[in-house]
Amino acid sequence: MTGSAAVVLRKPDDVLHLIDSGQIRPRHPALVKIVALGSIFVDGWDLSSFGLGTVQITSEFQLTNSGVHLHSLPFIATAILFGAMVGGLLGGYLTDRIGRTKMLLITLFLLVGATVLCATAPNPELFFLWRFLMGVGVGLDVPVALAFVAEYSAISNKGRNVTMAQVMSTGAAAVAFFAIIPFHFMGIGDHLWRWAIGLGAIPALIVLILRFIYSGESPMWAAKYEGLDSAAAILRKNYGLNVTVKAVGGPGRPAQRPSRAGSLLALFRAPYTARTLLVSILVVCQATQYYAISLYTPKILNELFPDNIVLVLVVSGVVNLVGAIGALGCVAATQRLGLRRLGLIGFSTTAACLMIISGAFTLLAAPAAAILIAAFAAAHNFGAGYVGTAMGTLSYPTAIRGIGGGYTQAITRVGGIIGAFAFPVLLAAQGMRFTIGAIVLAPLVAIMALFAIRWDPVGKDVEEHAEAAPATDGYTAPSHRPADGERVPESSPDAV
Repeated sequence: MTGSAAVVLRKPDDVLHLIDSGQIRPRHPALVKIVALGSIFVDGWDLSSFGLGTVQITSEFQLTNSGVHLHSLPFIATAILFGAMVGGLLGGYLTDRIGRTKMLLITLFLLVGATVLCATAPNPELFFLWRFLMGVGVGLDVPVALAFVAEYSAISNKGRNVTMAQVMSTGAAAVAFFAIIPFHFMGIGDHLWRWAIGLGAIPALIVLILRFIYSGESPMWAAKYEGLDSAAAILRKNYGLNVTVKAVGGPGRPAQRPSRAGSLLALFRAPYTARTLLVSILVVCQATQYYAISLYTPKILNELFPDNIVLVLVVSGVVNLVGAIGALGCVAATQRLGLRRLGLIGFSTTAACLMIISGAFTLLAAPAAAILIAAFAAAHNFGAGYVGTAMGTLSYPTAIRGIGGGYTQAITRVGGIIGAFAFPVLLAAQGMRFTIGAIVLAPLVAIMALFAIRWDPVGKDVEEHAEAAPATDGYTAPSHRPADGERVPESSPDAV
């Protein structure tokens, strides 16, 4: 909404209605997404580079394929996930307490430094430590990045914009695999994994610079916790609006902080209990299958194409490129189909792919197995990969969105730890066919959860509105928006 008519802000709800209604848009919406979600690109790069380096890392550090110690590949693989669990809970809390912009800057400093230290680690002990710290950075950043994007988006676009994170993550993995090929031909040899990880510092540094230049606080968060004058300044700068403040109770008076803002327990109270349960199941299941298959895709392909590192890199890149196409399909279909239907489609297809690969692994020709792995990647990114994560951001109001996203990231890493740790252990004990077959349990459990809990936040207003927004000069708020917790036929979280 532009023009000379003044928008009058009387209370924080007015800011929420302005943005959620879709009548205003930021000056540079694409830049908002790039600046916020750039760290997701860094996370995706690291995942692929570690997967690429598992064979070389095992050889250089003389790691085993089992055990809970610092010379165990499965244990080291989970370091970043343990860090992300800590960072997710801490980041969600801090995001709701100190704001989105400060956290966006702090986390990138940590990511840049930890990435460089990981690439130069001289022993497994320091490698584990730096990867743990990198995980803390990822866990701190993802909740604030997704909350930031959601709070700059109208209800009609929130789902689509939040799921763009999956495109960034999978696209980064494809870029990483293709980018490292020239370094192989330069004769890097056994240090290829160090270059693969270290190059991730470049996009991290670029995103950090962009955040310094372009990031601005979320107007929704500012309205609730910094006052209407702060929110009005953001709307003038980032939206180009003519805004005046006539706050109830005094000019620009900050809204009272809710006593439970940022409380983890709030996620388990009505009406959020069933939503949180569904989010928990979905993210654990998707992370289990993702970290088992995607993290170790180069290892799987190395069995299909032994002693051909270039072919493994190319096919790994293509698999993730196909996955990125699936993620774009998710973005395009989110508002039309909703997250619940996307989840049912994605988990059903990934289960089918895993069953076929497991049942016929020793019978399939290598190209056929690679095609099925690519189909798994596309299905995962289309409907399974970010459904739970998006729900963890979109199912909660601004006051607890940060802690909701942080909890989602923390519990996601539980599934990641299961997949990342179990895959090499099962592979060494039972072989590839049994290992892939065992992973089928994850999508099957997710499908049952989606049938049992019929919640989908896409297109719904989840904000806690104290009262209907009044008309303002030059802007009339919607006459009615369903408050969070109001009964919604068939998709209410309590209609389980």
